Amino acid sequence: MTLTIELLLRLIFVLIIGLATFTCYLIFKRMLEVSGLRKKEAYIREKQMLWYRYFRDEEPFQTSLIPKNKFEVQAVEELFLSYINNLFTPAILEKVKLFSNQYLQQHFLGLLRSRKWGERINSMERIVDFHIDSLVEECEKMDGEKLSREEHFQLLKIYAVLKEEQFVDKLLTLPVLFSEYEYKKLLISVDEEILRGLLNRIEEFPDTCKFVMIDILGIKRNMDDLSFLESQLEHNNDEIRIRALKAIYELGVIIDPEKYVHFNVSPIWEERLMHAKLLGNLPITYSLPYLEVLLEDESWWVRSQAAKTIGKDKQGAEILQSFIETASDQFAIDMANEVLWEGGSK
Repeated sequence: MTLTIELLLRLIFVLIIGLATFTCYLIFKRMLEVSGLRKKEAYIREKQMLWYRYFRDEEPFQTSLIPKNKFEVQAVEELFLSYINNLFTPAILEKVKLFSNQYLQQHFLGLLRSRKWGERINSMERIVDFHIDSLVEECEKMDGEKLSREEHFQLLKIYAVLKEEQFVDKLLTLPVLFSEYEYKKLLISVDEEILRGLLNRIEEFPDTCKFVMIDILGIKRNMDDLSFLESQLEHNNDEIRIRALKAIYELGVIIDPEKYVHFNVSPIWEERLMHAKLLGNLPITYSLPYLEVLLEDESWWVRSQAAKTIGKDKQGAEILQSFIETASDQFAIDMANEVLWEGGSK
């Protein structure tokens, strides 16, 4: 019994020592964090006006702006991101690029070679943000390694911004499939020349990527893309046709309406719905016969859109009222009535 109590006391003593050591470690680590935060804040407080004047070409570059430790590097990083996100100009980006390549390269190279995933990702993000092209070669070495999904994504962003001539090929040989959200995030801001290269080889990409390319054309609303989008209307993939119709609707212009009339009787309700939307870009004298057919469509969504398209015309209320008085389809009549009520015409 005496030995057992003695053993228990020793165990308690060891636990107390261990707990005290761990507590001291946490306190020491917290003190380092607080000290680093103070150094970072001090740099920002003392240097932000110097940076402002330098970026505004009011003063030349001063060597006192060069960070002396990792906390001051973090301060510079924060200041640069603030300028890039809020006060961006090509001149500011060029100064950020020159400074980063000369004075921040070693810091981000260290992070890029880190075993910690988060530090590698942070480095790759800043290489893109600050255009640190001196580290592109180091990033290319990672290409053959076993990378995480996010690392593949960041590496493609690096190619898109700093190695444009290789971007399309790298995207084609990607060993992972991205979601629509990821593809859109990657492609929405690519250079126009890169986008043309992607469109020229669109059939080589996964369907998800094709969908996003077409969506982006709708977002950009460039009339020069109309012919390409119309070429996709004969595609054997239903979703591509629907996305192309949506993108054309976003452009807001139809040059040859006869290219679209077959969608009025499409077996796919989404295509009929999009045709109902597109007809709103044409004179009611042309579109009314097609819209009257769609008002009696089996799909509630198609009927609703056809009624709304008619209702938006300056003669819409009169046309819908006339339809109500002559139609025999109760569902269509109800939809026309609903649009009239919403428009305050009853």
